[in-house]
Amino acid sequence: MGRRVSQGTAPDLPCAPPPHIALSSCSLRMTLLHVQGHQTRAGCGWRRKICLRGGGGCGSQPRARCKEPCPWMVQVPAPVGMWEEPAFPRASYPLADCAGLLVSSGWAPCLPVWTLTAPAHLSLFCSSLLDAWTVFNPPLGSLVLQPQRRFGVVVVGVGRAGSVRIRDLRSPNASSEFLNLIGFVSRRELGSIEEVKQISLEDALSSQEVEVAFICSESSSHEDYIRQFLNAGKHVLVEYPMTLSWAAAKDLWELAEQKGKVLHEEHVELLMEEFAFLKKEVVGKDLLKGSLLFTAGPLEEGRFGFPAFSGISRLTWLVSLFGELSLVSATLEERKEDQYMKMTVCLETENKSPLTWIEEKAPGLKRNRHLSFHFKSGSLENMPNVGINKNIFLKDQKIFVQKLLGQVSEKELAAEKKRILHCLWLAGEIQKHCCSKK
Repeated sequence: MGRRVSQGTAPDLPCAPPPHIALSSCSLRMTLLHVQGHQTRAGCGWRRKICLRGGGGCGSQPRARCKEPCPWMVQVPAPVGMWEEPAFPRASYPLADCAGLLVSSGWAPCLPVWTLTAPAHLSLFCSSLLDAWTVFNPPLGSLVLQPQRRFGVVVVGVGRAGSVRIRDLRSPNASSEFLNLIGFVSRRELGSIEEVKQISLEDALSSQEVEVAFICSESSSHEDYIRQFLNAGKHVLVEYPMTLSWAAAKDLWELAEQKGKVLHEEHVELLMEEFAFLKKEVVGKDLLKGSLLFTAGPLEEGRFGFPAFSGISRLTWLVSLFGELSLVSATLEERKEDQYMKMTVCLETENKSPLTWIEEKAPGLKRNRHLSFHFKSGSLENMPNVGINKNIFLKDQKIFVQKLLGQVSEKELAAEKKRILHCLWLAGEIQKHCCSKK
């Protein structure tokens, strides 16, 4: 897993990088040449070196040791004797959005503080290396990474989801360091919320300071807001469902790609402890049949869409667990005078295994999931207590920031887009089937 560095003669390395190193281009590519423990004495501690190359500096040898300060070098303090070195593969990381990065150590106060000019996402890159080190070593102490490049954010809609987004944006956490909350947009006159000012939609769209919109309004308004913010050159995070039709979502994704902007649909249900448990339970098993029943209070269809769209998180669970599905039948039972609704959907996996999805809503019904999956190797009936879901919106925010910083692979982005569009297409087909039988 790692290599123990000899404690012989220390290599000829500077004790610290120059106080300021400038990058000449925003479009370089950085290649990790080596992550190596050196015996260089620096004050009262030892140092590790992360050596990066982007068109020069260290030379092309993956294990070359630098006698001169090279561009894009970060030295990190480590306690004496901590020499286990993880084996990191050589890899490339895209650079964009040049910005400043302040690196300081809390391990020993006498160690220096210096600044590197680099892309904002270099901090997350360095953090990931440090996280990996802790697998092999005792903690190296605290490392504080404070990016100067921050994306201005406006939150549209301040209901439950919008309020949670504002809370997370204001709280100290790694992803929020890259986001600067400018204000919120609401149809109501609220003035301010927790010292966050209300701004008009027109100002949010036209402001150079606003680069990102978090859309947390009712589902029926999502499509219009997404289109306006993308056309204004803003990145967009939107609560599910992105739109109330497959065609509209496809069109908006094409618009985002044309504009070169991130369009991210939140799916916190995939970040829940229950889903993580189910994912482990079903992997490698052959499904014979299954069902998922969801109960809750009523929702206004005019605001939140047809039940197949307002309940798309349950459909997303089934697709994420069992792959793409085909629609067999769908029915909708309604008693509007009682605010009662029951949608029953029969689906099929690619292996022709039947899945039944039921949404039942009425006043007084508790929010609950009832599931039953039968496999060749056994059955899973209902959900055990698997723990409390903590900070799921914050986890989603972290994924969004990774997309902003170019840290999510094209393969992952394409798979996510395919899944989202498939679920929206299925929801649309379910709506057609139900409406045709009325």
